[in-house]
Amino acid sequence: MSQYQVVNSVGITLRELLWSQMQPDSTISSLIDEQNIVFEPPYQFISETEPQTNRLSIFLYRVLENSDMRNRNPELINGNSARYPPLFLNLFYLITPLTNSAENNHYLLGKTMQILHDRGIVKGSLLKGILENTAEELRVIFHPISIEDITKLWSSFLRPYHLSAAYEVKVVAIDSQRTIETETVLRKTIQYSQL
Repeated sequence: MSQYQVVNSVGITLRELLWSQMQPDSTISSLIDEQNIVFEPPYQFISETEPQTNRLSIFLYRVLENSDMRNRNPELINGNSARYPPLFLNLFYLITPLTNSAENNHYLLGKTMQILHDRGIVKGSLLKGILENTAEELRVIFHPISIEDITKLWSSFLRPYHLSAAYEVKVVAIDSQRTIETETVLRKTIQYSQL
């Protein structure tokens, strides 16, 4: 069960997962450090056409309700009340390396994709924030988007296109605070007749 802070905790989990695998790699750790893995949109770090400093942007650009989990029944809290089911979400991230050269961007994006491929299911001690010490698990899935959609996205940033990859993280649950009063079933009657 998760509170509304879970969306931020997913970002923290991704950042710490990436840095834990990047730090031992001298090629990557010479390009960025943990503070330069950021959640802000990539355009904030680009003046005119080039990035101001080396960063890896993990930008949450889209949130959708998970359709498979949408119509769940309320959960019984005690004999007289039930809680509405959680809001189940899929989070979509745009991952953009921002360095001073295309070669460094390739290194950084390649390493990021390798880590996310190897850690497609994130659970246990890898979870951070309010997800820590829970039985939750996150599935991290490469989610290619069409050239048309990525162009629209970068056009909305009012910046020239930069190398990016999109990922989907699911399922993230935010508990409902709404409850309903229920009545205990005391007797069940079944009637039938022959036609």
